[in-house]
Amino acid sequence: MNIQNEILNLLKSLKMNDCKFPKIRVGNNGDGGYVLPNDFDKIEHLLSIGIGDDDSFDRFFAERGVKVYQYDHTVDNPPSNHSNYQFNKIAWAENDADGQRSLESMVNLAGINKTTNALLKFDTEGAEWDCFQKIDVETLKHFKIIVCELHGLNSIGNSNHRAKVKNLLDKLTLNHTAVHIHANNCCGMTLVEGVPIPAVLEVTLLRNDRSKFLDSNSKIPSSLDYPSMTDRPEIILTVF
Repeated sequence: MNIQNEILNLLKSLKMNDCKFPKIRVGNNGDGGYVLPNDFDKIEHLLSIGIGDDDSFDRFFAERGVKVYQYDHTVDNPPSNHSNYQFNKIAWAENDADGQRSLESMVNLAGINKTTNALLKFDTEGAEWDCFQKIDVETLKHFKIIVCELHGLNSIGNSNHRAKVKNLLDKLTLNHTAVHIHANNCCGMTLVEGVPIPAVLEVTLLRNDRSKFLDSNSKIPSSLDYPSMTDRPEIILTVF
């Protein structure tokens, strides 16, 4: 298989699908906000990895009684306080060590391993590729909804990075289906082996037992999407 076909086959797993739940925007109209299927009934926990200076997504759920377990080693505290926040100045990593935790450890420490009604959000500026290397797909089944930013996707032309992309996408989409995608306009698009690829892609996935899925013909970006950088145009993915 040539590199172009390999890349195209990888990206097919991120093709957007429609599900039975209407979509809702959670968080700010811009960076820090995401579009999710409104399947929030019985959501008990939110594992939020990567907080930075915006906790609007976390606060939406905290204000609805959801326990929010926050992880970010780059800040001392979340931007605001809430009684349902549990902040950890700890990095997400492939393995446990001083100042870092694997996803499995985060899930076990929060008690998420005892539920199937959790939500996972991660925005870690590229750390996701290494962090996913040893993740057990069974761990991801605890999450009804997964929303994430994939950084450096346009480096997929590099064989080592492409292997990490395949590992992550295979695990993410084994038991979940992409129901929303949006290109973050921070870093543009790159033509890789003839395939136009956004550098940063926001992806929302719903666990397969929650709905039937149909190929979506919706525009990308949608009316619920907003540019992360207001001084730059949105990246149109519909044609691709």
